[in-house]
Amino acid sequence: MVAGQAAHNSVAHWWNTGVETTLAGHYQIVRHLGGGGFGQTFLAKDAHLPGHPFCVVKQLKPKVSDSGTLGTAKRLFNSEANILYRLGVHDQIPALRAHFEQDNEFYLVQDYVEGSTLDTELVVGRQFNELAVILLLQDILQVLAFVHEQKVIHRDIKPANLIRRFRDSKIVLIDFGAVKEVNQVSGLSTDQTSMTVAIGSPGYMPVEQQCFKPQYSSDIYALGIVCIRALTGLHARDIPKDLHSDEFSFNLVKDLVSVSPGLAAILERMVRYDYRQRFSNAQEALKAVQQLTGTVQGKGSQTITHPPVLDDATVPLEFPVTPVKADANSVRSFSQFKDLPSNRKKELERLLAEEIGPIAKVVMHQILNSAVNVQDLLQRLAPHCPENHRAQFLSQIEFLLRDLDSTPSQPTAKSQTSQQTTTSNQVTQAGSTTASPAVDADFAKQCERALANEIGPISALIVQRTIAKRPEISRLQLVESLMQHLPNDQKREAFRKGIRY
Repeated sequence: MVAGQAAHNSVAHWWNTGVETTLAGHYQIVRHLGGGGFGQTFLAKDAHLPGHPFCVVKQLKPKVSDSGTLGTAKRLFNSEANILYRLGVHDQIPALRAHFEQDNEFYLVQDYVEGSTLDTELVVGRQFNELAVILLLQDILQVLAFVHEQKVIHRDIKPANLIRRFRDSKIVLIDFGAVKEVNQVSGLSTDQTSMTVAIGSPGYMPVEQQCFKPQYSSDIYALGIVCIRALTGLHARDIPKDLHSDEFSFNLVKDLVSVSPGLAAILERMVRYDYRQRFSNAQEALKAVQQLTGTVQGKGSQTITHPPVLDDATVPLEFPVTPVKADANSVRSFSQFKDLPSNRKKELERLLAEEIGPIAKVVMHQILNSAVNVQDLLQRLAPHCPENHRAQFLSQIEFLLRDLDSTPSQPTAKSQTSQQTTTSNQVTQAGSTTASPAVDADFAKQCERALANEIGPISALIVQRTIAKRPEISRLQLVESLMQHLPNDQKREAFRKGIRY
């Protein structure tokens, strides 16, 4: 029995019998976390540090015995460990604590991330709304952009390698494929060890990666599949593609999900069959998402909370963002939400988390920073909650915020009647809209709320973008334009009936 086999058996013996095993003199194995062809992963405690904090120990098994190949394996292992050490400076990548060789087997020790993998959220049949997917996409791209800047291709982006950290709901990227090259040197001569191996997971691995030629855009493809899976509720293997072109299009799932053209254009580009037609790297993809959501900072730019929608997928993503004007009531209400006591915010997050899981903290933060009053808050929260729980959920939120006097003044019945009569007289039987009253802030807000009932929080910026493109648009023209964003006649009619002219 060679030394490497003896070391493996010692860990395997602990796993099977429960006998405590200590590596490098101070990493005390607690339990087995998982493993596969490349080795095993264990939860451990570091006995050398105060409080004995948890860490993750990865055992890598080269499966070799000759000294020449072992020497090459050690060189590659040290090289890749140095890469992980550089990557670990990012807050959303586990820091590398140590790497060492023991009995001809290699070990990595990284920070333990307390959280849950994304595959616990991506349940088949459960669909994320568009805002949640945009937040997820932007969060992961920010980490991946850093990885690509370090000239590293992850090569195994999938839900199981994305952990939503409990303390802040951010996504942490784990399990870097570059290190796995260490395990592939068995049987190769020293001048062959630069070969790239096909690392990845079925459903998330693009064709060039299967052909041993991964690109930065291979990671973009995998992330695109993750987001499409979140939107559609389909498993990665069940996402349909055109039989002739082998390309994905949201037209293939239009009966399952309605996606704004802007987001659809980005995701469809991310998963193009030809890697040269995708975003070349995460930095380029992140820029596109930031331009879509209006979060790119620059001369004359505005920062907005919710993503606007392009009216046509072929329209360039660069467009001006018009800030929403708020009246005195809105400003006062915004300040109230922003300054809510932490215990009240946590209770709001808890209630939402019961409906949508760990992403609740991120979603609630976005909504609290954009809602202008209690009613608007409820309108923005409603689409996030399953319909069968919605009434009870909203009543709990309303009760929790009952002391916030922030409901904007409503027009009197007399003025409403007068306004409706005027509108009726101004619109001719031929359908002319030239005499329809101009759009003011109150009417725009009414449209946002009615549209939100049908498609969710993204409605606010659909309305604002429509008005920004056509400043002289009448009320009737605005309603007709907004109806085009709805997927079917039933939703269009429900939206139209919800508008008071």
